[in-house]
Amino acid sequence: MNDWSRLPVIALLFMFLSRIKEFIVPLIISLFAGGTNPTMTFTRWLFPFLITILLLHSVFYWLFFRYRLDDHQLIVKQGVFIKKNRYIKKERVQSVDMTSSVLHRLFRVGKLSIETAGGGLEAEAVFPAIGQGEAEKIRRYFHDENFLQKSEEDGEEGREEWTYRVPTKNIFLAGLTSGKIGIVVSAGAAFLTQVDQFISDDFYERTAGMMMALGMTLILVIALFLLLITWLVSVLLTVIKYGNFTITKRENKITITRGLLEKRELTLSLERITSVRYLTHPLRQIFGWWSIYVDSAGGGKEEEMLSTLLLPLGSKEEAQTLMRQLIPEATMPETIVRLPKRARERYIFRTSIIPWLLVPIAFWLPNGYFYIVVPFLFMYLGYRRYKDSGYELFNDRAVVQNRNFQLSVSILPRRYIQSMSLSQTFFQKRKELYTLEMRILTSSGGRMFRLKDMERMSAKDPFQWYRKKQ
Repeated sequence: MNDWSRLPVIALLFMFLSRIKEFIVPLIISLFAGGTNPTMTFTRWLFPFLITILLLHSVFYWLFFRYRLDDHQLIVKQGVFIKKNRYIKKERVQSVDMTSSVLHRLFRVGKLSIETAGGGLEAEAVFPAIGQGEAEKIRRYFHDENFLQKSEEDGEEGREEWTYRVPTKNIFLAGLTSGKIGIVVSAGAAFLTQVDQFISDDFYERTAGMMMALGMTLILVIALFLLLITWLVSVLLTVIKYGNFTITKRENKITITRGLLEKRELTLSLERITSVRYLTHPLRQIFGWWSIYVDSAGGGKEEEMLSTLLLPLGSKEEAQTLMRQLIPEATMPETIVRLPKRARERYIFRTSIIPWLLVPIAFWLPNGYFYIVVPFLFMYLGYRRYKDSGYELFNDRAVVQNRNFQLSVSILPRRYIQSMSLSQTFFQKRKELYTLEMRILTSSGGRMFRLKDMERMSAKDPFQWYRKKQ
């Protein structure tokens, strides 16, 4: 049994900055309140009072924060007013996530997050700043069953390691085709709404007059230029976030390292990955490019659809080669069971009904007759959704393939499928069609995979497959 350990002193700084981030709105209000009312003693001292309270809380939080590694669990003691003792058993840990911002790397520390099965969206334990050597010790503790009985040198002997680094070209292409330009535009719009109150009406009038004088052609050129700049910014953000993307396999664990400014290291157990999803959208599909996401009971991030990105972008052959090394049973199948022809009209109808209902309204708008093209585009999308959907059942896994706008191929290990159901609506019953639903455990609690309008065949019956003993 080890002695109690404490975080390094520099962790105080990161705790204090975290508290400031949490209370940024009250702090800004108190700062402006003190500046606009200098004669009022209370408002003048409100901001320094809040800063002092946050600083003292950070100091006491650091003083009371302790952790210890036992034979089978990590014990964490924390809290100022409310004491919390967390007991994290080794077998419950799903992922160990190490994040290092520029400031972290300046002091050679990192933020360590430990996520467990059923822990929800929040990590079970968070170390705001911990030395790299101590972080590696904790990481190895959860990876090696006999870590406390081994020396560090013995622990590294005989370990087979396989590493794959995603080419920079692929990261750049991922940024070009990511569609994050909408996020950049939204962020810019949000910024303009905040500064709008500081801009006079005369400025808007002069700008509108200037734009009218330039002419429509020049306005269009300026708009395209701004769109190009926004696109390049979105590409730059993707490269910064996913640069140096490296995957390392060591025994039954994989470590994903990424990031140029903020370095992130995430370690997952291959045995606890509950699904593998191959995703592509129409533009990427033209060039045969795919992204790979994995689900587990921990490690998912909100910006990645509560999953973990395993491959930002690669050709189908690159994706298949990667998965043969990591999870051979999760490679993309060559063929699937397609939906019956009688399901085609239902897919087209569901996808295009709303655009068709809007046609009478569109004819009342200027140049509204151009809208007639839109329902036909949605009809084609519905046809592609029907054509690309299907499933396949293997001995130890199921494959569900479908499309909304993106094409998704999901590999689901049978032992991790929490539940399965076949439902049938009144209209499906007339055509002997069913909706298949499978649920797995993820960091957000669960993910549903649904395939509509399949037929139930004796040779490929999902229920008979699910009931079979492995």
